[in-house]
Amino acid sequence: MRKITINWSYPMDIDNILNDSRMSDIGIYYITRNFGGKISDLYIGKTVYNYKSRLESHWWYWLDNYRGKKYVRLGTIVKPKSISDENLKQLINDAEATLIFCCRNQLVHNTMCMNSCNPSQRLLIFNTGRRGNIPAEVYIPDDEWIE
Repeated sequence: MRKITINWSYPMDIDNILNDSRMSDIGIYYITRNFGGKISDLYIGKTVYNYKSRLESHWWYWLDNYRGKKYVRLGTIVKPKSISDENLKQLINDAEATLIFCCRNQLVHNTMCMNSCNPSQRLLIFNTGRRGNIPAEVYIPDDEWIE
């Protein structure tokens, strides 16, 4: 099982996030909303191109269907540190699938990896920073892992 660490940013208002300096970066993101004082986990996603284009597609596609204030946390893989671009993209894909599968009971909008998940490699994900409702450690248990 490969160990990685994702550091999560402070939740930023989705109305202002496109001005953030990290919009040209790649990684994982986590969208939540606050409606009536209740926080809901809407979506975990990834981008291997850049945050800006991916988040813009959500803005116009489905986010307006949810009332309340929406927030985004950006997840950066901080360990391992020195890996090739291709390996980083694969880790991002695998991390997103693992996170969605393990958090599936709390996510409102995700559809993939809800019933089964088969990333290319097994991950033990350590989540640090402002992770919200994402557990500190995430992995697919042996009895749910599909070879």
